[in-house]
This record gives sequence, structure tokens and C-alpha cells, in this order.
Amino acid sequence: MSVDHDERPPAAPSGHEAASASPDGAMSGAQWIRLAVVVGLLAWLTVATGVYGLAMVLGIMVMIFLHELGHFVMAKRAGMKVTEFFLGFGPRIWSVQRGETEYGLKLIPAGAYVKIIGMHDIEEVDAADEARTYRQKPFWQRFGVAVAGSTVHFGLALILIYVLLVGFGVRGGSLTDPDLTTWRVAGVANGTAADDAGLREGDDIVAIDGRAVATFDDLREVVRARPTEEVTLTVERAGRRRSVDTTLGRRTVDGEVEGYLGTGETLPVQRQNALEGVPGAFEEMGRVLGLTVKGLGSFFTPGGISDFGGQVINAGDEPVEQPEQGSGAGQEEETGENRLLSLLGLFRIGVGLGSTNGAVALITLFAFINAFIGIFNLLPMLPFDGGHVVIAIYEKIQEKRKGLSRRYFADVAKLLPMTYAVVAVLAVIFVSSLYLDILKPLEVN
Repeated sequence: MSVDHDERPPAAPSGHEAASASPDGAMSGAQWIRLAVVVGLLAWLTVATGVYGLAMVLGIMVMIFLHELGHFVMAKRAGMKVTEFFLGFGPRIWSVQRGETEYGLKLIPAGAYVKIIGMHDIEEVDAADEARTYRQKPFWQRFGVAVAGSTVHFGLALILIYVLLVGFGVRGGSLTDPDLTTWRVAGVANGTAADDAGLREGDDIVAIDGRAVATFDDLREVVRARPTEEVTLTVERAGRRRSVDTTLGRRTVDGEVEGYLGTGETLPVQRQNALEGVPGAFEEMGRVLGLTVKGLGSFFTPGGISDFGGQVINAGDEPVEQPEQGSGAGQEEETGENRLLSLLGLFRIGVGLGSTNGAVALITLFAFINAFIGIFNLLPMLPFDGGHVVIAIYEKIQEKRKGLSRRYFADVAKLLPMTYAVVAVLAVIFVSSLYLDILKPLEVN
């Protein structure tokens, strides 16, 4: 999605566009039709995908709006001239002129932009407005405008994480590093060893044949190695321990026989109080950002790109048949894929998570989305905001090094070939991700 401030040089509006930017915000017949189309699509979306589909679309739109609002507020505070603030792309639905800024909505709700004049040295600006351009402002004001969008995303992620920790609680006490030793029994399958032993959801299997099983993986390891054997489970329920005997099942996975108990795991929900949630949210935020950086670093490597390319090439192939699985120890763990999601894929994931796990899952998803966009948008190259940050820092260093009393302007023209290359790569990733999400969508569990 495009959430960066627009860098196009200002152009004289056409007669149709100029007429749409009325002081009182009056709309033409064509604009009313566009608005009806958008409202109709949102209504259809709600009917087709439920409330969580609508929540995903509105959530993404609000997130994009707040990103651009960050740029807008910082630019206004710095005295820069902002000529446009639009939510969406394409044909106008509605716009209104307030002072020097035109505010409005456009047909395609897949992005937004703020038009700040004079973003770099090659943009032509009226001489009367030169003092109010981005490029003429002091370093800290330019830096503040450039990082404002990502700062908003980090703030949103932090708030959402705090709401999760304090308002709802999270399984295992952490979004990123849950305490696996707190696991409990979930989903006992009928006719299995777990069912014969009388296990219930919420039970705590403490040991098997006297061997402590602190985590579900510990239990899985013991069970897999003992197909058809009789075992004694030490189970804790409502604070009381008891021992039960059962005979493990067996099944064949990838040509190997392994034991099977027939139960899954769940982690209890843990909530923090309002004071604990403050440092807790910052700790979680740090881990989320670390995982985001690690994930991006893994993707943008020769191996990561090669893996992604292989997924795209093989997306149309028939899926490999998996062995039959049920809930229970001994079940193969699912593996993730090294890929980025398109808006379509993100939408599907959100609807699926919301439908199966409720609003908490959706809040968690948006916390991770905001952290990702905040980091991704700071990549140190144009057209990302991080590119403007690097240019501002470079210009400041040059001013100090040369002892200049005036503004030093980086030659952005020299960066254009790289910028075009970055845009081309982003376009390929966008199309490839969309292709993958259509032919091979990720499953939601």
C-alpha cells in the first residue's frame, strides 16, 4: 500500500478537478455516483465477509489516514506549505479548499498522500513560496516530518499492545515470547488415548511415567517414541493431582511409526494491571520490532528472494498431500513461508482470524501490521520516508563539514535511477504477492 507523502510537482488542475475543489465542499453528480459506488462496495463487503471484513478495510484506512496526518501536522508546525491532503487515489469523490490546503477523498481507498511543496532540490516552486518549502527548513523540522509517519505506526502498535496486555490479556503472557510451561490440555479427540484417560480441556499434564513434561514439546517427544505402550499420566485439575493409566495410539507419519495421545495444547490467558502494562507494552514492542527486522532481513537476502521466487513459480502446482492429522501430541508442526502479503492476503488473514478468534486476534494483527509498516517505511532509500531521513542527515553533515551558513542541497537527480529501481522491485513484489495470495492463500488456524 502507498502511505507516503506525495512528491509530485504541483500541476495546474484541469477544469473538472478545479471545479471539484469548491470552498463549501459541494459535490458534482459524478462524485455522488463515485461515493455511491464506494458505499455500495462496503455494504457488499460486509454482507460477503461479515463485520470483520469491514473492520479490516476501515482499520487499514484509519491507519493510513493517521500516518499521513502525522506528516501533515509536523509540516504545518514547521510552517511548510501543504497544498493537498487526500485519503485514497484515483478520481475525486469529494474535496474542499480550506486556506492553502485542499482536503478530500478519492475513489480507491488503498493509500493516501500529503503534498508538501519543495521536497527536494529538483522540484520547481514559485519564488514566493520558496521559504516555506520542505527543503528550506532546518534539519530537525525536516527530520521530524520525515519520521512522523513511522512514529505514528509505532505509537499505534504500542497502544494496541497495551490494550491487549491490560484489557484482554494474551496467551502465555506474551505476544512474542509466551511462557510455554503454562500450557494446558485442549481439544481431546474422541476414541484416543487422551479420551480413554478422561482428560479434559484445561487439564495440566505434569508428568508421564514419572518423567516431568514442562512443555507440550516435552510431552510430544515422549509420546512419539512410545507407540502402543501403556503409560501413566500425572494430571493436575483444579489444584488436585491424580494418576491415570492409558495406552498410547500409533500412526504413521512420513513412513515412520510414532505414538499418539490425541490432545492439543493451549496457553492460559494472562492479563497485566494498568501499571504493569506500561513497561510490559514497551518490552513487547521491542520484541515485535526485533522480529519484524529479522523477518525483513531474512526476506531481502539472496536465499529469501530465491525462496519467494520459487513460491511464485510453483504457485500453480497441485498441493502436496499431507498425512492425516488430528489434535494431539505427536502432530507435525506447521511451517511458515518466507513471503510478504498483499492487501488481498492481509484482508483474508484478518477476516479469518477475526471470524475464528474474535476481536483480540484482529487487534493483535493490527499491532504487528503497524510495527511492520513503521520499520519498512524507514528503509534508507527513496521513495520511502527513510530515504528523506538519510538525505536530511547527509545534508546536515555536509553543512557541518563545509562550514556552510546556508542550506546544503543533496543532488536528488543522482538518486533517481536507484529510486526507479526500488519502485520497480516494489512493483514486482506487489504483483507477485498478489499472485500468490490468489493462487495459494495462507491458511488461518
